[in-house]
Amino acid sequence: MKFMCWNCRGLGNPAKLRELKQLFAASNPDLTFLSKTKMSANDFRRVQNKCRMQNGLAVNSEGRSGGLTLMWRDGMNVSIQNYSKHHIDSMVKLENNKIIKVTGFYGHANPNLRSSSWDILRRVGESVREEWIVGGDFNAILNDAEKEGGRRGVRAQMNEFKEVMDKLALVDIKPDSGWFTWVNNRSGGFDKGKNR
Repeated sequence: MKFMCWNCRGLGNPAKLRELKQLFAASNPDLTFLSKTKMSANDFRRVQNKCRMQNGLAVNSEGRSGGLTLMWRDGMNVSIQNYSKHHIDSMVKLENNKIIKVTGFYGHANPNLRSSSWDILRRVGESVREEWIVGGDFNAILNDAEKEGGRRGVRAQMNEFKEVMDKLALVDIKPDSGWFTWVNNRSGGFDKGKNR
């Protein structure tokens, strides 16, 4: 299963839509999570039509910020479990009847409110009994080496993020694409090469 995540920072202009279509053509994902679409769910239907990804759930943006979507190709057996303005949680049943929990996540951009994002992850994590893949934009870093530009990270915030990831037993798989994906391997059978 290929899982693609992208913080698109708005899909309202033709250049971004072309970029999304190029990403689809290059990676051929089974499941795609987009954050910061900056669109209503109704407006996002046009994007789905143009990308030929009819299956999915879109969460409305709030004005010109936020907006999430989880889309999947035809033939995928996906069931949405719950969602908010910061996550979309699903169960994916693969062809071999293996079930994987897949969560698209967007951490709160305001560091003072990020704890509420971690609470969402904790609640979702409490129900996990199978392999769990979490991908998206956490708006957090584990150490300063992950920071690209700007000020250095605040140590307390990095520690809080690390504690949440450790408590949920999530492991950063560092995919080659640069997207951030975390895996909780409950059954011991996760294959990085097939599940990105």
